[in-house]
Parts: sequence; structure tokens; C-alpha cells
Amino acid sequence: MKAGVLVELEAPVLDIFASRQGEGICAGEPQLFVRFGGCNVACDYCDTPESIPAGSGQPWTLGRILERLKSLDPEATRKTVSLTGGEPLLHVRFLEQLIPELRRDGHQIYLETNGTLPRALERIVEGCDWIAMDLKPESAIGRGMWEAHRWFLEVGGKKIFMKLVLTETTSEEELRHAVSLIAGVRRETPFILQPATAWSSAKSIPLARLASWWSLAARQLPDVRILPQIHRLWGIP
Repeated sequence: MKAGVLVELEAPVLDIFASRQGEGICAGEPQLFVRFGGCNVACDYCDTPESIPAGSGQPWTLGRILERLKSLDPEATRKTVSLTGGEPLLHVRFLEQLIPELRRDGHQIYLETNGTLPRALERIVEGCDWIAMDLKPESAIGRGMWEAHRWFLEVGGKKIFMKLVLTETTSEEELRHAVSLIAGVRRETPFILQPATAWSSAKSIPLARLASWWSLAARQLPDVRILPQIHRLWGIP
């Protein structure tokens, strides 16, 4: 490499597409999606398991991603770009370049993350508009991440809403731990209870248990919602 010549960073990308957000507080809204490859956890209910391996996806440059997004939305009608995965924060150096460019193009940033990499979030939190944080209980990934989640919630502040996917293996103790975590950091954080879409070995929870757990959470938190994956109901990505 010649002195003074900058090498454009690349990041592994599985797909870039236009669709509607299928989860959380922005469900139903049209968005552009950049799905990064690689994840540092492996949830039993993951509906994009192809995104988990470190070598998943193809290397994309910043310029190529921006061109692809513009081709998908030439009239600039989709204002929000969802950075999803995998785990986007594994590629925080790349995001530090990508997010300012997206904002210069008039986009808002919706970050979808497993909430386990608070140091990475610190580097790009100012550029995010929404942070969709999945809480990962031990029953889903085989190890506890509570302290990382607590730190992550503190860093994200008002931009975060927290989502807990509920399967038949989720325990009431884990739900209570999640509620206690939110109440202890920022009680006003929206808390989404998402009954799992049946996938692989994961099965959703009975309706009666879901209703009971909503009541349990709502006694301590002011904003608790039950929201399933609506994109699975529509049959879209």
C-alpha cells in the first residue's frame, strides 16, 4: 500500500433489502435493511441462523452499500435504515463510517442488537435514533449476560426499547430478572414481550402464561407491550 492511500473498510453483509419492520415499537413501518454477518451469541430461536457464523456474508464497502440503498429507494421515501444481523456491533469500526453517511443522506438509524457489546455501542450511540435491544436469557443462549445488558441499557438511555423473546423454555425467574433490570436502570424503557415464532427447536408459550407474565411486568413497569413478529404473519423478510 502506498503511503497516504486510505483503504476503504469492508464489512460482511448477507443481504440489503427493502421491507417493513416486523418487530418492536416500529412494527409495520417501511424500512431499508442492511443485514450484517457474524454474531457473538447463538439463540435457540434465531430465525436467521445463516447470519451467526463469523464467515457469513460477503465483504461490502461503504460506497457499495450506499449505492445499493439508493437503488432500492430512488425516491428516498424510506427514511429509516435498519442495521441488523447477526450482530451489527461486531463491525463497529465500519458503522462509525456508515452511520454518518446515512444521516447525511437524510436517514434515521434503527439499530437491532443483542445488547451484549456496550463498549461498541458507546462509539456510535449518538448516531442512532432507535436501539432495539434483545435481552438474552440463559435459557436461550446457555449463559447469562445480565451485567452486559445493564451496562448496555445505561449507555443507550432513552433511545433503547428492550425486547424479550418468550419460548417454552423461558422461565418466570428470567422474566422477573429482566423486569428488575429495567426498573433499576430506566423504568420508562419500553419492554416488549415477544412470543416466539415456532422455529427449529423453539416453541412459543401458552397464551395464559403470556397474559400472566404481562401482568407481572406491568405491575412494575409503565410501558409493557405484547407484540409478535408481524413479518412472519405477512410472509415477508
